[in-house]
Amino acid sequence: MNLLRRLPEAPVTLALIVANLLVFGLMVVTSGHFPLANGFDNRTLYFAGASIGVPSWRWVTAAFVHVNVLHIFMNMWVLAQIGVLAERAIGRGLFLATYVMTGATGNLLGTVLALARDRPQLSAGASGAIMGLFGVAAVFAWLTGQREIARALAKNVLFVLVIGFAATAGGTIAVDNAAHLGGLVVGAAAGLGRARWPRPAPRLMNALLIGGSLVIVAVAFVVVRLGGQVG
Repeated sequence: MNLLRRLPEAPVTLALIVANLLVFGLMVVTSGHFPLANGFDNRTLYFAGASIGVPSWRWVTAAFVHVNVLHIFMNMWVLAQIGVLAERAIGRGLFLATYVMTGATGNLLGTVLALARDRPQLSAGASGAIMGLFGVAAVFAWLTGQREIARALAKNVLFVLVIGFAATAGGTIAVDNAAHLGGLVVGAAAGLGRARWPRPAPRLMNALLIGGSLVIVAVAFVVVRLGGQVG
């Protein structure tokens, strides 16, 4: 409950959660299915913008698409936590840009590996973007002397990676570990750059990053929808 009370302190995080929930709600309406135990079918996921094994704008849109209720609940819960902790510290503009950028690059890496194995698959979820946010926040915290926060974030990253690889190895669920790793690495690089200028981000920079990110997401969804079956 304390987390929910603090969400207004992180307006970009709140907006991202609302956007993800809106996409999920539209998927429920268009499919006529509320995915409690069983997830959305592939057609619904594809229609909403899930990534496939080919280069496309779906690398961006897939970061807003979720398979079932547990999937979106867990991702939004973790997003809320990292947002309340890190959004103001690293800057609202960089926070949003990192979500979009690392979500896309995580899906890009997943696509590359899927093509290399000749096993294209649908991929969806905000976890690659969230790992990117962990990466930028952890590196920024470590390099600016906030070592306890950095260690706590690193433990969360390790937990997610271990669970992901264990689930995949055990055949329990299909986890896109490549997206996790891709998002984490790019996010860490962003954190390294941000730490070189530890002062609060200028308002103009925040505005440009937020505006640019919104344009990219909007264009991605329009292209995917107008692009029919390919996106």
